[in-house]
Amino acid sequence: MNEPLQLSEDQCDCLQEIVNVAMGQAGDSLARLLGVFVTLSVPKIGILSPADVRRLVGQGCVSATRQAFQDGRGKDGLRGEALIVFGDSSFRELADLLDYDEDMEGAAEHELLLDISNVLNGACLTGIADQLGEELFYSAPSILGEGKRVAATLEQDRLQWERALSVQINYRLENRSFHCDLLLLMPDSAISLLAGKLDQQLEDL
Repeated sequence: MNEPLQLSEDQCDCLQEIVNVAMGQAGDSLARLLGVFVTLSVPKIGILSPADVRRLVGQGCVSATRQAFQDGRGKDGLRGEALIVFGDSSFRELADLLDYDEDMEGAAEHELLLDISNVLNGACLTGIADQLGEELFYSAPSILGEGKRVAATLEQDRLQWERALSVQINYRLENRSFHCDLLLLMPDSAISLLAGKLDQQLEDL
């Protein structure tokens, strides 16, 4: 079960506004790449445990990528990771829109999912960082797993925090079955720093 959100109502509203702008930029980047209209969900903000994340990823037929991010202060700064969970038909839809070979599979499929992850993560995280007056550095995205191995990989990985601030965003393509969930996770050690950044934003209003 989700734990209580350790942000004030004003801080939460401010974060949601920041994320709305950033996810819009990410959606626009994806739309321009694929040439289709992208619809976005209202971002869901909460506090999750590792078990909550595994439940969100689910045991179904999905693929997922992960990408770490941090500012220049390392473990004492803003940091976390972005998970993108793709629905089971997402690869075929992407390959069709980008005119990829119908027979491509394996490494080529992974490369396509990583490319899309780079587009979404880069635009969304950069949008958030810019509004907070921060600069974030990113690792290269990696394939977390495919099918039921996604949740199993997270189980084996034993996420290195007890709880994390989560921002969940769903992207869909108009008249297509493609959908993916972007899950931004910031460990508890970074939440108080983020709260301070949000307070600065509120003071400037």
